[in-house]
Amino acid sequence: MESVTGNVWTHIISLKREDAERLGYDNASSWRNLLRAHRNDIAEAVRIAPNDFRWYAAFHNEGNHPHVHMMAWSASGEGYLSRDGIRKIKSGLVNDIFKQELLHTYEQKSEMRDELVNEARQSLQELVSEIRDGLCACPQIAPMMLELSKELDTVKGKKSYGYLKKNLKDKVDRIVDELETVPAVHECYMKWLDLQAEVDSYYKDERRKRLRLSEQKEFRSVKNAVIQEAERMRMGEVTDRNLWKRALQDDLGRGFV
Repeated sequence: MESVTGNVWTHIISLKREDAERLGYDNASSWRNLLRAHRNDIAEAVRIAPNDFRWYAAFHNEGNHPHVHMMAWSASGEGYLSRDGIRKIKSGLVNDIFKQELLHTYEQKSEMRDELVNEARQSLQELVSEIRDGLCACPQIAPMMLELSKELDTVKGKKSYGYLKKNLKDKVDRIVDELETVPAVHECYMKWLDLQAEVDSYYKDERRKRLRLSEQKEFRSVKNAVIQEAERMRMGEVTDRNLWKRALQDDLGRGFV
């Protein structure tokens, strides 16, 4: 090994025995090919020019965690490894090792997201019909929807979540959080959270803090559904189930869901 004048970074990259055997990472050849494929990505994360990047790794097929010890350094002494750099290295390797499993989980997650949005829209449709008939079974949401529909009369321009003032956004968020308690919506959200936790488990050990539905950026379309239905209430329009279906398809086509 050449003389090193700067820092030498050491990494231990490990898999559980069952994962290593199932995914073919219980041999030195697979690990070598993986690290070679990510050589330039690792160099960028450590802030070393590709031509100056040097590395060495040893595979240990031991116990319950087959792993490699990797050393990385710069021929010119440059380089700096931050927490963000560590995250990028780990993320790149995880995405490659588990790419097929992650793809399947992401597909399930997208399907559950779409199902939740559809359930939320149908629940809103039924809710507004009940409000009009004076038979609303969701006493917490009914006055909030009525209040929002009246306040939308003061909104000039586009009536969508991103264009509303903070006080109206807060009202929409509270309605979305109440919608989360509707059994069908709640069941979909719990399944979506489980799938999100499955994705997270590939990258870190601890489970992320559970957010309310209104705090999930992936469900902005639910907020816009609330606004759309409140606006129809204000205009005195009759909600058509087919309108919801077309709106959902439009959201999916534009990538808003």
